Amino acid sequence: MSRDVRSGKIRRDPFTERLGIHNEIHEDGVCITTHRSSEDESNIYGVVHGALLFAMADVGMGMALAAALPGEPRLGSISITANFISAGKPGLITAKSRVVRRGRAVAFLETEISDGGGSPCARFSGIFHIYSGGGEQAR
Repeated sequence: MSRDVRSGKIRRDPFTERLGIHNEIHEDGVCITTHRSSEDESNIYGVVHGALLFAMADVGMGMALAAALPGEPRLGSISITANFISAGKPGLITAKSRVVRRGRAVAFLETEISDGGGSPCARFSGIFHIYSGGGEQAR
């Protein structure tokens, strides 16, 4: 069953809204992130900018993890590794993020991104910290 991130469990994210990035939770631990890119999000070579792909992966992994946790979790990325496979063509960029393994305080996630032509263009792996008690502040 699909549910939109605005369903109440996941708070809205002004940063991704400003970038035109859309998130949809498909099941606990999976998030599909999309963005319709144009020349405005491309680098000088006409390729989708890696920073946009990174933002999609970071947000998608965070949303996937938040959806897999009870309540309103507080979490943050510890480390994200980017592997750019090919030049990303502008168009509808689609990222699928999922929880690979989750412990009490740390989770491992991955994201696969396809470019506007539907070809795989990047893979990301991330390690996220899950704050206990919800009251701790990220540093």
